[in-house]
Amino acid sequence: MAKEKIIEEELEEYDPDEEVLESLLEGDSENEEESEELEEESRLNSKKILTLIGLGFVSFVIFLLFTFPLDEMVRSVLVETSRDSGIIIESKEIHFPIFGRKSFDSFSVQFSNGTVMKAEELSVSVSLPGLLNQRVDGDAEIGFFKYDGGDTSFQIKSISFPLRIASIEEKITKWNGEGEIEFSGGKFFDSVEIPMLGSLKGQEIRKGSIHFKIRSGKVLIEKGNIESSIAKIQFQGVIRLSDVMNLSQLDLKVCATLNEKFALERQDIAGLATLLPQENGKICVPIRGSISSPKVDIPNLNQFGSPTGIQTEATTPGTDSGNPTSVTPAN
Repeated sequence: MAKEKIIEEELEEYDPDEEVLESLLEGDSENEEESEELEEESRLNSKKILTLIGLGFVSFVIFLLFTFPLDEMVRSVLVETSRDSGIIIESKEIHFPIFGRKSFDSFSVQFSNGTVMKAEELSVSVSLPGLLNQRVDGDAEIGFFKYDGGDTSFQIKSISFPLRIASIEEKITKWNGEGEIEFSGGKFFDSVEIPMLGSLKGQEIRKGSIHFKIRSGKVLIEKGNIESSIAKIQFQGVIRLSDVMNLSQLDLKVCATLNEKFALERQDIAGLATLLPQENGKICVPIRGSISSPKVDIPNLNQFGSPTGIQTEATTPGTDSGNPTSVTPAN
């Protein structure tokens, strides 16, 4: 009887609906845990995929930077520029990395008038993004530069050329910037007749430096120094640029002290120097005219005789005898 009573109590306490509910709740809990595990796994997979994509892109960029044939691309640009401008630009070897200095071996530029500029070694440091935006901010180092302009030919062993140009326009008369040139070890092979000096053929350029600014078609020479076998020269002034460089107009003040050896060899020049304007023991004269035809603007110089190579400008009526005549800027 006792067993039957216990069974009856258990049957009375048993609720089949409650057991089903508990079973469903347990199932839902297990499903939620599985869902969370799947979601976490999905997140990890997404991160892995994004990481792999990022690494792949970076690897591609690095590969592109170090293997892209920029050298040949630059050569193609030079060829295309030569074709469009009529100025022949050539280089035997081109090394143009993305980063670091760019170099050109046996670099030459030949203009339509026959003028040729060559450099055995040309090394430049410029910003590639800046060049793409038509800006220059860097420097150039030139080894064994040679200029051959027909009547004038000279060579300079070493040139250093820091330069900043805000905007490279098609016409040089629209450029703005500043720079500095330092050079050494030069020699003239031929030259036009220079006022009061004659030809510079055989003369040496020992060293020199020029500080300048470019402003709206003008080169403002703030300070220039040249030490040569003829004299120590200081100069400053303005060069009014022309799209044809040889027609650029000069407005310079040049002061010089003759070297003792040259003064002994050219006593005619040394004697004439005593008749020229002097400042602090130095010969100081204004240089006018154009680059292709410079003139010493000293009124009444002809009364002392005009040695070979001296070009003077006539005094304009109504001007002071000590003041140079004005020069009209080139267009």
